[in-house]
Amino acid sequence: MFVTRRRHAAETTALRKQAAAAEARQAATETERQQLARQLAEADATARGLEEQLLVTGRRMAALAESDPGYAAALERRITRLQRVGARLLTVRDAERHRADRLQARLDEALGLDDTAVLAGRDWQRTRQDRKGPAS
Repeated sequence: MFVTRRRHAAETTALRKQAAAAEARQAATETERQQLARQLAEADATARGLEEQLLVTGRRMAALAESDPGYAAALERRITRLQRVGARLLTVRDAERHRADRLQARLDEALGLDDTAVLAGRDWQRTRQDRKGPAS
C-alpha cells in the first residue's frame, strides 16, 4: 500500500508530538515521585525522632512520678479528701433515707394504712388464689 510523502510526514509529526508529550508527562511524574519520596523520607525521620522523644519523656515522667515526694504527697491528700467527701455523701444519703422512711410512716398514719387490719391484709393480697396476674 502506498503512502504519500505528505501523509507520512503528517503521521511522523503527530507521532513525534505524542512522544514528546509522553516524555513530558513521564518527566513530570518522575519529578513528582522524587519529591514525594523525599517528603515521605523527611516525615518518616520526623516520626522516628518524635517517637524516640515520646519514649524518653514517658520514662522521665514515670521516674519523676515515682521519685517526687511532693507528687506522692499531693496524691495522698487527694485520696484523703475524696474519702472524706465519699463518707459525707454516704452520711447525707443515710439521713435522707431515714427522713423518707419517717415521712412515709407519717403518711401511712395519716391515711390510716398503719391499721392492724391493713397490715394483716397485706400478706393476704400476695397469696390470693383468685388473682389473674401481677397487674390485677
